[in-house]
Amino acid sequence: MEPEAAAAALVSDAAAPEHHPSQLDVFKNRIRLLHDRNTHGFDAWVSLISAAEGMSADDIDVISLVYNSFLLEFPLCYGYWIKYAAHKARLCTNRDVVDIYEQAVQAVPHSVDLWVSYCGFGTCAYEEPADIRSLFERALSLVEKDYLCYRLWDKYIEFETSQKQLIQLASIYINTLRFPTKKLHMYYESFRKLVTLSEQEVTSCAAERLSGKMHTSEMIDGEDSELDISNIIADLFDQKGVHLSPEALKRYSSAGERLYKRSSKIYKEICCFEASIKRPFFHVKPLDEDQLENWHQYLDFVEKNGDFDWAVKLYERCLIPCANYSEFWIRYSEYVDAKGGREIANHALVRASSCFVKETSQGCGARV
Repeated sequence: MEPEAAAAALVSDAAAPEHHPSQLDVFKNRIRLLHDRNTHGFDAWVSLISAAEGMSADDIDVISLVYNSFLLEFPLCYGYWIKYAAHKARLCTNRDVVDIYEQAVQAVPHSVDLWVSYCGFGTCAYEEPADIRSLFERALSLVEKDYLCYRLWDKYIEFETSQKQLIQLASIYINTLRFPTKKLHMYYESFRKLVTLSEQEVTSCAAERLSGKMHTSEMIDGEDSELDISNIIADLFDQKGVHLSPEALKRYSSAGERLYKRSSKIYKEICCFEASIKRPFFHVKPLDEDQLENWHQYLDFVEKNGDFDWAVKLYERCLIPCANYSEFWIRYSEYVDAKGGREIANHALVRASSCFVKETSQGCGARV
């Protein structure tokens, strides 16, 4: 080669930039290796997320790739759904955040923590109070009978207090008494304070009628039939929506007392089960025998109670920490099938066989 040509080649080689794979390519390769090795190790995936957050915290493509891949493997890890949504809130639009939360509540619809996070986001992101209330009500339709639902009730109360809507607070306070949560007795005290304040707002004549006609024994001796709370709330104010109706207030107070009496009884019966739940979240590590037995006994109790909706919700709650145990999936499907819930049973078995109860490197629990 001529000296001039050789020199030109050296200059050309020096000018050519070295090819460095992008961070996205790097993490794609790492994920591919995990799949190629058939590695379902939880710790390996968590390390991958930590690496992505450390090296590419502001690269939403990398963050999305890693979280989406992880959550396909471990969809019940609601804490990671919440972290993923937080990254989206930091780097993307509100619509993107909502998309993640919607995926999350499809994957783990009975997680109180997840709904608390979603509703917390909603109170900041949504402009219309009606949209925020709709989100809270949707959440409560799924987790209202969870003993730990008090965190969601607290957030709802905080929101309605900021709106200064007495009718909405009246509805919330009586509904907190419908089913026992950890803060049942505190909610009852708040309910009584609201009733007392409301009594002070009626006219002196109406107050006399109220105090003369309503006695504690009358309030708590009613039947334990399902109370039409919405109608009671709707009747609290007069037709102009200005003044409280003394008679409706009496019915409201009576209904609350009856609900509290009923819920207090259940509260005493389930406290022992709730106190024995040491790990309410999903993890690949096995649960000890005492934990498994406690869930079986809790389910026995609720099934005997006869409230099908409560039983379904407790099964769904149980299947977050117990997702790797086929005995609970089988028990759930057999129970709901026997009660006429064939569609629920089939859906549970599909979820179990396609995602949760499958061979993993950890060997956690029984397998289908």
